[in-house]
Amino acid sequence: MTSDARAKNVVSDMQTVTSADGTSIAYWYSGEGPPLLLVHGGMSDRSAWILVQPILAKRFTVYTINQRGREGSGEPKPFAFESYFEDVVALIDKIGEPVHLLGHSGGALCSMGVALRTDRLRSLILYEPPAPTAALEKLTASRIRELVEAGDNEGAALEFFRIGPQVPEEDIERMRQSPIWPHLVSLAPTLVPEIDAFMEYEFTISDYSAIDVPLLLLVGSDSPPDLRAVSDQLVDIVPNARMVELEGQQHGANFDAPELFAAEVLSFLETVEEQP
Repeated sequence: MTSDARAKNVVSDMQTVTSADGTSIAYWYSGEGPPLLLVHGGMSDRSAWILVQPILAKRFTVYTINQRGREGSGEPKPFAFESYFEDVVALIDKIGEPVHLLGHSGGALCSMGVALRTDRLRSLILYEPPAPTAALEKLTASRIRELVEAGDNEGAALEFFRIGPQVPEEDIERMRQSPIWPHLVSLAPTLVPEIDAFMEYEFTISDYSAIDVPLLLLVGSDSPPDLRAVSDQLVDIVPNARMVELEGQQHGANFDAPELFAAEVLSFLETVEEQP
């Protein structure tokens, strides 16, 4: 690897930006080229992109954000779900030029809201935003709050992965053997304020027909139907949208198949960059 290539893969020190409500939001960046901002989902943080970021950074300046309650960002005190949108918009404004925006799971749902609140998007990539009604029914009926309040963060994490992204048991067991598992478990307390914010969020799919930038919808070929429901609707109502199935994947291709995931993202972004 050349010294230039090594430099492109060096991640910056933590930076911060102030959101509309005064909350400090942490972010990092690496690479060279047009800006690409990655937004993680629930029970996660910027580490969700640890395997794909180096690949994407060969062609783009890749920004990763830590949502509220994670390292460097404000405490997960009560907030509106729309605050997530404002956090991302604040970073886009700081970047100061049109960005490509990629969100996964809850981060994809957040990115949809961002798309209606800024004119500084070059393109939008959504990886399985959850259907709010179905997700909320499962989350509010879960034992997550009780487990977190009892100090059983691992139990809360397991509950979330089973009922939220519906991770198969064999994959959950593999996660538990991974070095990253203790870190994921440490994020469990973020779930309670997020569920509270989600309960107050009003979602109308027809609002998103106003998305006016190129849209790529990534879905796993083996994902449960309710994790594909929003994407199936968006591809029909957003004028410049297309869907790509990640063969053999479910909700975690950014970890399970990073080369495949990054290849689809790069193929789409290169096409967008070629447009005037």
